[in-house]
Amino acid sequence: MATHPQNYWSFIEAYYPNYCSCDAVLLSDILLRKLEGEVIDAKDEALIEGWDIKKKLLELDSIIMEKAIKNYFSMHYPE
Repeated sequence: MATHPQNYWSFIEAYYPNYCSCDAVLLSDILLRKLEGEVIDAKDEALIEGWDIKKKLLELDSIIMEKAIKNYFSMHYPE
């Protein structure tokens, strides 16, 4: 996997539900690798063809982070 910015990704790893099996996390990794100029699988290239990679990655990581934060709060401050 590509190296996500550690200033927020370690939080997501810790608190995102089903982190290891989440399609959104996988897509985020693919988009980051593409943004950083790494070679990605041809099927992934076809999937994201024509996308604004930076914009989509920002949107996706924002959604992922929001879910991680909500999970954090539900774990640490249950009702």
